[in-house]
Amino acid sequence: MIAIEEVGRSIEEAVEAGLKRLGLPRELVVVETLEEANRGFLGLVGGRQARVRLVPTQMGEQVLHAKEVLAGLLQAMGVETEIGWEELPEGGLRLNLSGPHAGLLIGKHGQTLEALQFIVHRIVSRQPGERLRIQLDVEGYVERRRQQLEQYALRLAQQVKSTGEPVTLDPMNPADRRTVHLVLQRDSEVRTESLGEGLLRRLVIAPAGRRL
Repeated sequence: MIAIEEVGRSIEEAVEAGLKRLGLPRELVVVETLEEANRGFLGLVGGRQARVRLVPTQMGEQVLHAKEVLAGLLQAMGVETEIGWEELPEGGLRLNLSGPHAGLLIGKHGQTLEALQFIVHRIVSRQPGERLRIQLDVEGYVERRRQQLEQYALRLAQQVKSTGEPVTLDPMNPADRRTVHLVLQRDSEVRTESLGEGLLRRLVIAPAGRRL
């Protein structure tokens, strides 16, 4: 269990210092007051600072562990980046990488980033407790990639509707395939199907009434 103690002129100041030291928001930390502040005689002599103990929640510990694992991997790779984080709307954790050399971590179509994400997730998942979904991002790359894929999928869907012939895409990772599946679910004139296994798994866009 991770726990730190911090002092300040008030409870609030001590808590803020502890949160900054941990790099966590207030909702991911349990705060225990150890000592109240005491200004002493006439506010001049014998004063005592407030002292608190901060203990991360289970989610807080997972965030710290994930950041520590990722920082260790990046150090081994010789890549210096800043690591920020945010909770995903659908649950889980996004670790955001930024810095002059962060772009090196993306790779072709995000393959390097995906591999790094897989390693971090596997290591963090060894810890007891609920499994945490982890997503890595480099300066907004994931969102840009999603938008590009959606536009690409919509263009191919239009081609399929115009020609009546299915289109087979190049192999994609599961996240990219899911993006295409989701955006084309809204179009009743086409359907998507995954074919193949492992790294060779491909997505096919076909007319809705046509069997493959």
